[in-house]
Amino acid sequence: MKNHLSIEVDLDSLTYETHIIGNLAFVIDFHDYFSGQNWSDFVAVVLNWWIDNCRALLFAPLQETYSFQFMDGPIQIAAKKVTATDVELTFVEDGHPKTSMGTVSLEALKHALIQASHQLINAVDRNGWQNEEIEQLRHAVKTLQTY
Repeated sequence: MKNHLSIEVDLDSLTYETHIIGNLAFVIDFHDYFSGQNWSDFVAVVLNWWIDNCRALLFAPLQETYSFQFMDGPIQIAAKKVTATDVELTFVEDGHPKTSMGTVSLEALKHALIQASHQLINAVDRNGWQNEEIEQLRHAVKTLQTY
């Protein structure tokens, strides 16, 4: 059975000086937050990295693993392609697997990234913030949507 996946950006937590910082998490089955419900990070930078890795996973051979890293701290989500359409997610800390997060479809991962990115971009636009990271994210989302 596949797990439900969302990627949540807490829009109320966003701050902007040079970079956009806010709470960001992988959420499995609506209640398990990885890295944690209040994990703060460089949201646009991290989403760009994750979109790049999602695109790579779409074309990767079976058993290939890509890391969905966070900028702050030695943590990441390892995504191993187990079928043509599914990945197994594992929460990794200090290079060691900590928690199996379950199996999700690549389509669900792609959709979660697109949705989280659009939410962030819309919030940034409402606030009138501009930087290179957001422009890169705009382009990355458009590219991911074509696959």
